[in-house]
Amino acid sequence: MQQKMVCTSITPSIGAEVSGLDCSNVDPDNKETLRQLLISRKVLVFRDQIISPLEFLEFMKIFGLPYAEDLEPQDGNPAEVGVIKIKPNERQIINFWHMDYSFLEKPASVLSLYAEKIPPCGGDTLFTNLEAAYDSLGDDTKTEIDGLWANHKLSVETQNAKNRWTKEELEKMDADAPIQHPLVCLNPDNNKKYLFVNVPIFCGSIVGMENEKGDKLLHHLYHHAQRPEFSFRLTWSKNTMVVWENIHCLHYPVSDYFPHERKMLRVALKGKRKPINRL
Repeated sequence: MQQKMVCTSITPSIGAEVSGLDCSNVDPDNKETLRQLLISRKVLVFRDQIISPLEFLEFMKIFGLPYAEDLEPQDGNPAEVGVIKIKPNERQIINFWHMDYSFLEKPASVLSLYAEKIPPCGGDTLFTNLEAAYDSLGDDTKTEIDGLWANHKLSVETQNAKNRWTKEELEKMDADAPIQHPLVCLNPDNNKKYLFVNVPIFCGSIVGMENEKGDKLLHHLYHHAQRPEFSFRLTWSKNTMVVWENIHCLHYPVSDYFPHERKMLRVALKGKRKPINRL
């Protein structure tokens, strides 16, 4: 029997809360609906999901191909189910707007978190829609940035980097030349353009404009994408699962819950293609 799934938009620009669905057992029709909903809303929120790590992994296969991200599986989980854990009296250091893996040739397409332990309050996550951010730019700015590329590079100091790559892999990525991606990209799934920017530690400069003018333009675009008109703020509850289009969004995990702990399961899906600026 098909589950009666209900989808409610969170803001006009981004996000949908999905209810009436057991994520451990999704029928084929609802799987296709979820795939299309993710393309249009960018972030999907599922509350009160009692699922095992293996069921979490199987659910995420609806959207693509998961890959192992931790060097060693934790808590007996499948290799593709990572653990992001902030221990009691430990400070979360990733406390800024960013996209994961923009320093790779094919960044992870979709990410998901499942809340196992949350603090009494705080620890919210914000998400912003990079398609909406591009749409709202003025025509002069669109003309100025069309055809420009940016330099993206790994920062080895970020939290959990040592869990995802060996020492040798980190050293190689640190030594490699930056990966270059267009500033304006095209999403083939809906034929919409989006702004491809990231936090400065990952997206350091514009190709051919490694100067004050280029830095000022990149700074403007990065902060423009954070405007509240394009975003929403998620308050977690235990057993909440969130799925988002990583390459079409920025997210901000708020670090305001010290000294409490927080534990999330995480699944990342392989990038299917390089970011492109034309079909």
